[in-house]
Amino acid sequence: MRKVITGEQVAQICNRGPGDLPVWRAAVYQTPAIVTLAVQLYRLTVWLIRLIARHPRAAVILAVLAVTWLDLGRLVLAALAAATVVVLAAWWWFWPGSFARWITAPARGSWRAWRYRRRWAGVLTIAGAAPWYRGRVVLPVLGKVTATR
Repeated sequence: MRKVITGEQVAQICNRGPGDLPVWRAAVYQTPAIVTLAVQLYRLTVWLIRLIARHPRAAVILAVLAVTWLDLGRLVLAALAAATVVVLAAWWWFWPGSFARWITAPARGSWRAWRYRRRWAGVLTIAGAAPWYRGRVVLPVLGKVTATR
């Protein structure tokens, strides 16, 4: 049978004298590996569901590519990629205004939003444009980045 140590006894293990404050330690439990594996599998599943919900177009494109590769093989997938490049190049060559409106501008806006949102807090803090409230820097939210003339 295991020796049971109460909290008061654990608190007195590292005390040097009778007047010292007790040193409290948290209990340590050994979690079974199957429980840890189940929790991590649950977290992975939730993460994948959130990723698919937040990026549905990318998820559909990747699913179509995976199904095409598994069902039809690499050669058909390479032909599909080449056909996509040819169609996009023809669209860019013959209708540049439409291509810029539907492909170039959204891609550029997404890239700029990603780039500037990462540096937003540092830039505002250095410029002195971020006010302090209760000892914390308060930053406005960068809502939208657009490219205009």
